[in-house]
Amino acid sequence: MASGKRSDIFADLQSTENVGIAANKIWKLVLDGGIRWNASYLMVRRALELRPALDNYALKLRISKDAFDIETANQDYLDDDEWHALKLIKDQLEPLFHMTKSLEGNADLKDGACKASHGSLWEILPGFEYVLTHFEKLEKQAKDGLFNNHPGIQSSITLAWNTTKDYYLKTDVSIAWMASVVLHPRLKWRYFEDNWIGTIGLARHIGPSKTKLRRLWENKYKRAEVGPSLSQSPEPEPQTSFFEDILNRVAPTRETVVPTPTATRDQLFLYLEEPQNTEYGLLTYWQKREAKWPQLAQMAYDFLAIPAMSSECERVFSSTAKQTTPESSRLSGELLWHQECISNWQRRGAVRIELAFNAVLLNLD
Repeated sequence: MASGKRSDIFADLQSTENVGIAANKIWKLVLDGGIRWNASYLMVRRALELRPALDNYALKLRISKDAFDIETANQDYLDDDEWHALKLIKDQLEPLFHMTKSLEGNADLKDGACKASHGSLWEILPGFEYVLTHFEKLEKQAKDGLFNNHPGIQSSITLAWNTTKDYYLKTDVSIAWMASVVLHPRLKWRYFEDNWIGTIGLARHIGPSKTKLRRLWENKYKRAEVGPSLSQSPEPEPQTSFFEDILNRVAPTRETVVPTPTATRDQLFLYLEEPQNTEYGLLTYWQKREAKWPQLAQMAYDFLAIPAMSSECERVFSSTAKQTTPESSRLSGELLWHQECISNWQRRGAVRIELAFNAVLLNLD
């Protein structure tokens, strides 16, 4: 990347030497800028993907007659041990990469806005525990001497494990973390009972947390007045095959009956007593119970709408800033708000602006 000439040489080597995921591709190397999340991981992963071209590039410089090329090759050439260390680093950082991508609230747009996007508060505790388990496994491998040849990696594992534990303990500050998990019909308290009981330091939190959640429900939501629910936008008609259509007509259907609260069995009691539900998606489940459990549904919407990260909010800020140019300085805040919402819905497939107000979509092909 130091010059156009070197970049051309490296590109030519890629076209002839790369195999696997990088086959028939011309990629640039990724630099670790030190600011973006996963920057080190992405740099190392790209280097491993382009290893054949990098090895041959270094060899080409070493046999060059140019003294600068030879010096560069001797300084930058990676031997087998160094490639092995990079492979270890990449494997150890990979779960963090996938976790941040899952929780940053930028779901694949082809899924459309009508499906829940990733990055909700209820995903934090399962995600933290997955990362903790990952680092605990690496810490055990380090104690067994698996990384003795790489002391830098060994110390980094310990540091990452301790840092993850410090942040994980901060989830005790608010009941919101556990409440969001309990209000997921597939998890409820069963998640904590299955994963925390038998774990030192965690099981003792379940009882007090149940008391806190019950107190929050009774003090803030149980007697709150909830306005009428808004009518739902019609879902797009699902595309089914010929045989699926036949099965849908003849297969028995079972409509879940939502019990009505009584003086002794309130909405939260009925919800927790109900078996874990895997029949519906998260939002569909609460929409179906909103009529008979309006206060509990409102509580669920409040907690399940909390994002896991501020990434999506920051994207909105950046997108709105691009609209407030000197040429559009008279746009009001409300108009910017409407424009940003509609633009986001259009991009995610929730609405089709071109069909609004009885417009006709022209096929120009």
